[in-house]
Amino acid sequence: MDVVDTIRTSSQSVKGTASCQCELGREKLLTAPPYKQVSIPDNESVNSRLQTAPCARDLQQNRCPISHIIITFKSPLKPNETYTKVFPATTPIKQVKRKLSKLIAVSNNNILLTKNRHVLKEATLLSDLKSDAYGNVVIDVFTKNSEEFSLSAIPKDSYVHDIFYAMVPKKFLPFIAIKFKVKCQNGVFTRSYHSNMTIQEIKKNLGGIFQTRPDNLVILRGGDTLENDVALCNLDYDRYGIVDVELFTTDNTYLNLNNLYKEVPLNDIIQVVVPLDNAIKNVNVEVYSETIKKPFLGGYRNIHTGVIYHHAFSQTPQRPDRVQPENKNCRDTQTAETRDKYYDTSYSRAIQMDCVHAYIPNVTDRILVPRPYEPYDEKMAHLNLKHYATVIQRAFRRHRFRQKVKEWLEECLDRLRRIREEERLEQEANERRLRKDLITKTFPRNREDFDQLYAMVDRWKHAEITRISQLHSKGPKIAEFSLLLDKEVELLRCIESYRIKVKEDSRKIKEKQFLEEISKPIAWYGRDGKVITMETIEIQKAREFKEFYNSYLRCDMRVNERIELLVEMKFSLQEFNHDLTEEIIELLERECDLLIRGCNDHQLEFLRRRTAACIFQLIKTSELNSGVTKCKDIRDYRKMENSKLYFCEMCHQVKSYTDFPLNTRMSGYLVCTSCSWRDVAEKSWIDMTPYKFILRATQRDERKRKCWGSLAFVLQEKDIFYIVDKIWHSRSAISECDDMTQLRLCRWRVKEDWSPWNCFLITTQEMKAHVKLVNPELVYDDELIRKVVNKHKLAKGTFEQLISVNRRFTESGDWHNVRAAATDRVDAVEPC
Repeated sequence: MDVVDTIRTSSQSVKGTASCQCELGREKLLTAPPYKQVSIPDNESVNSRLQTAPCARDLQQNRCPISHIIITFKSPLKPNETYTKVFPATTPIKQVKRKLSKLIAVSNNNILLTKNRHVLKEATLLSDLKSDAYGNVVIDVFTKNSEEFSLSAIPKDSYVHDIFYAMVPKKFLPFIAIKFKVKCQNGVFTRSYHSNMTIQEIKKNLGGIFQTRPDNLVILRGGDTLENDVALCNLDYDRYGIVDVELFTTDNTYLNLNNLYKEVPLNDIIQVVVPLDNAIKNVNVEVYSETIKKPFLGGYRNIHTGVIYHHAFSQTPQRPDRVQPENKNCRDTQTAETRDKYYDTSYSRAIQMDCVHAYIPNVTDRILVPRPYEPYDEKMAHLNLKHYATVIQRAFRRHRFRQKVKEWLEECLDRLRRIREEERLEQEANERRLRKDLITKTFPRNREDFDQLYAMVDRWKHAEITRISQLHSKGPKIAEFSLLLDKEVELLRCIESYRIKVKEDSRKIKEKQFLEEISKPIAWYGRDGKVITMETIEIQKAREFKEFYNSYLRCDMRVNERIELLVEMKFSLQEFNHDLTEEIIELLERECDLLIRGCNDHQLEFLRRRTAACIFQLIKTSELNSGVTKCKDIRDYRKMENSKLYFCEMCHQVKSYTDFPLNTRMSGYLVCTSCSWRDVAEKSWIDMTPYKFILRATQRDERKRKCWGSLAFVLQEKDIFYIVDKIWHSRSAISECDDMTQLRLCRWRVKEDWSPWNCFLITTQEMKAHVKLVNPELVYDDELIRKVVNKHKLAKGTFEQLISVNRRFTESGDWHNVRAAATDRVDAVEPC
């Protein structure tokens, strides 16, 4: 760049100002870099050193007004624990202490807030504290009596900094640099504009540069189009005043980026203020801009855009060499520079030079004779580099192959380990399942367990009938059937007696839970987070009833103590005027008479059961227990009132819909669960345990596939029993395996949702191979495919009602509201 200085004395120039001689329009003035106004310094400022840092007044002018303050609480005893919270600037320290005491559960009078080792007064405002430019203040927290507290346990407010910094105004910048990214051309350029310019003015400027209409240009910011009336100062720029936008045209016009720098003036005039001895002169300097021709040092060209890229270049001309390259014949660049230096030895030394004054023996000398000249071809043939390169390559390839084999071996061993681990887990799961089945068969607790026992007896009976029919005939056959009948009756009697005992244990447990529930105090959490309990008069009365009932059930009392207890209970019940209390008093008097006559506990067992049932009924009656169970009765009534009720045709009672058996093929609620279980004549004993396991396995597989709209979450165990037993005949469709512990219902087409008309009954091992098939019609034979299609048609005809329900809920998107739980959770003791 050549600079020509022309010094002209201007008598009309104003002292103390600097002006530009060229006339720029509004558009060029706004896009040009800002000119700083230079004031005339006085003699003292001229002689003094220029300031290199802003003064305190400049910092106060650039400081933004803070309406909120971010306080960071620290504990000097625990430096790693901090807590940050935003407060208004007008908040006093007293309110800050009160808020902090609630968060850390410490008394307000026990907290001390310090800053720079000075205790803060309660009347001090947060705006009076010294903070940084962003309004951050660090305060140390202490307690007077060294009470422990934790700041890390307070839940963090992740949004406070974003809210606070959004309210703090940004520093105003006169000029903003916009980085344009042209997506379709993969080009980027940057231009500087005044912050008061609008998007419409920028489009006009770019339209004149690229020779296109301004309305043809579109500027995007974050995926949103910028409106024409938006000013640059309103954009979200960074602290360096840079904004990233995207630029493209509506009609896909090609933008020639080479036109960006054509508008740069070739020459310009700037005014420089030159201080002299006692005066100041304004010097006009004319600047000429001339580009240099870059030397080509190698590169490549883009075949799509035609742009040539240089490997290396410089922005200034290179210094010419003193000697042209073609005139250089030395090897200065390849050899080190040598210097001669003389040394004088401190004493005489021998030198390797033959002279008359020194004798040097030549016994060990060797005479070297130059060998004949060896051409390059002969030398390369002698070295045989290709052979050694082949050897190296062969060794390297062998090494790489051994590494690959090692990786394949590790992968194979890892896969074998995973297979063995999966087999081990499956075996353990089967063992746990068999162990659980054995426990439920040995110690049945609910109806499903007793159904399993009755089903075992039924299977054993049919197996014995088949065996007797094949081995005997006439008289022996009749005798065997008689013995079989006696054995069956004995087994059913044992199961029924055990069921009655379990039912009695369940009743006792329910009575105990009822007494615990009505005598439990009311509890809630206070402001300090501690549990507060309250015992009302009704709860105290319920506790007395509980002790009254438990004392009667005691069996470790002597006769005299038992008679005293019965007399006390008799007098305590005389205050109630009710038929039930009169009956209890009569039973108590009868027991006293029998005890006096010498009856033992075994003879009084049924009388005591009747008396205990009457006492428990007294406790449950709200009219006689002083309102102890009134709240519970109201809750039970509201629960029944809000639920859907249906009429049972067998027991003639109105019950909730949860008391009726559910399946997808039923059209209404007719018989409740208790009546359907008692009606043994109308029911064939079926063990639902394997079918429930198949249903849960299907639901688990659908849950892994994230298919929450599958019909597997709607079907019940009876539906799975119908599909497996009636449609697929409890056999694998491929191997005809009839082991129910190994059968699974998987998808027929893996890409579609599971449904009764898209299922396939196979074993576990067969399912692992089937789920890998994309199109099963191309793998299985025609006979099996026709069999599966017929099964699916039969399932569609059986579950026709479910098809319409599935279509309605799928189209409305309400499947997530009606899907059933994946695991049925039952109580530990269920009524039989």
